[in-house]
Amino acid sequence: MKQHDNVGTRSSLRLGFFTALPLADGGYVGGYLILNGVGRPVEFHCTTPVRPTRAQEILYGPTLKPYLLGEQMAPALIAKAKSAAEIIFVSEWEALTLSQVVDEPVALVVSPETSAAVEHESAASGESTRCVYSPIGARAAGTALLECGVLPACQTLQIGRNTLLVPESSVEGITRVQEYLSPWAGAFDLLEPFGRIRAALEEALRRG
Repeated sequence: MKQHDNVGTRSSLRLGFFTALPLADGGYVGGYLILNGVGRPVEFHCTTPVRPTRAQEILYGPTLKPYLLGEQMAPALIAKAKSAAEIIFVSEWEALTLSQVVDEPVALVVSPETSAAVEHESAASGESTRCVYSPIGARAAGTALLECGVLPACQTLQIGRNTLLVPESSVEGITRVQEYLSPWAGAFDLLEPFGRIRAALEEALRRG
């Protein structure tokens, strides 16, 4: 990718953002927003409420949310999009399983509230670093999911002020995007679009 710091080049960039809103009955509604490089919306898609059955809750156990978010809801929304994103950002660690079912690089945007829950653990070989991420209050569950292979092994990358948790399968692609974004890295707040998605989902739920 060539680096040209101009609005035209940034406007042609496509960044995908996926998040899910939990519902009071234990279900979720998901949203996928594609922005161009200047932060303007290109496409938005959302699911209807997804409610797991009691049988699914029992059979999937702690792997249910990664399955629903990363392997069902997010891929379905991405498939609806007419525009292909250069990178897909997610806000929930469970959605990192998306990296196992799509070709685009995937990264978790670590929020200030959860940055303390990103741990760096030296791999047994000593040649790489494994990052374990889990929400505050759920560290043990997140570690267990990673260790049993539900969540992919990850590394951390930085784009400006944004800390990303990146599955190892996505590192090469995200490094290319990181280099491409470097002229504008300081201008990006990669957490902000998730707020837009949540607000849009809440409005859709209110309207029924």
